[in-house]
Amino acid sequence: GDIPKIIDFFKVNPSVLQYNIITAITSASGQLFIYTTIKEFGPIVFTVIMTTRQMLSICISSIIFHHPMSVKALCGAVIVFGVLFYQIRRKYLARHNRAN
Repeated sequence: GDIPKIIDFFKVNPSVLQYNIITAITSASGQLFIYTTIKEFGPIVFTVIMTTRQMLSICISSIIFHHPMSVKALCGAVIVFGVLFYQIRRKYLARHNRAN
């Protein structure tokens, strides 16, 4: 198979192994974060976290690399966040009303 080729590649490029190990650790940690977040807080909160992370990444990238954001993109972000926060608020109020 390809294992001997991979081992030879690692021998020629030893720094690649370090990056592969780091990628494996961060990937496994990310999966644990996803699983724990969904288990503890539910899929809606996880969706908000991931959408917020992606939106922040887009905004930071836009600022750092001077990429313009269109009005459509900004309107889309407002709609997505509005719907998500509405769902969270509705769920919170439903739980709060059940508790009373």
